[in-house]
Amino acid sequence: MSKTKNAATLLTGMVLGASLVGGAAAGIVAEPTWQNIYVDGQQVSMTAYNIAGNNYVKLRDIGQQVGFNVYWDNGVQIDSDSPYTGIAPVQATQTQPTINEIREEIIELINQVRREHGVSELVVNQSLMDAAQECSTRHYTSHHTREECEAVVDAGYPHGFGSNLTVLVGTGTSSIAEKAVTNWENSLGHLKTMADADYEEVGVGVTIDNGRVFCYMFAGAPGTYNPYG
Repeated sequence: MSKTKNAATLLTGMVLGASLVGGAAAGIVAEPTWQNIYVDGQQVSMTAYNIAGNNYVKLRDIGQQVGFNVYWDNGVQIDSDSPYTGIAPVQATQTQPTINEIREEIIELINQVRREHGVSELVVNQSLMDAAQECSTRHYTSHHTREECEAVVDAGYPHGFGSNLTVLVGTGTSSIAEKAVTNWENSLGHLKTMADADYEEVGVGVTIDNGRVFCYMFAGAPGTYNPYG
């Protein structure tokens, strides 16, 4: 007989025994029993008690001998596919992406859009990254052309550039990059900026504040000029 079947038999016996005991616990006497207990034909050592003619053993002892986990976690938990440890398994926590990881993902998705439109990928420019991040911290909900141009100059980028902005509300951290690029892709003007072959460099900024997410993209075009430079 398999361990699983043995376990099922033992557990069934325990459930039936529990139902017999339920109504008259005060008059029940438990006495140690020394009857032999076997698992898959091999004798095992488990502390057992005789109650009203039935043998009872601890569920944890069954799990240890048969090979399934039993533990307490807001109730008795039985995990038939895990070896016995007697403790609850550690639940893996899903880590959320950092701001820098979100910025990197946005750039990857922008370049994916550019590949789909047959133009070369944008190269990350640190000055544009710094400028885009600075503008995102200002919580703009619409473009501020002069301020954006001045931020790019202050960050050390001497050329002209294109700008995309989107503000997200109620978007989970792991979905920010996809949502931002999708918004730009669904807007003709923003898509034109992303897919313009004249742009060669990129910087992205993301700021999360009080449930809102401010996302900027600056696409640089070396050889062109900044009107406020």
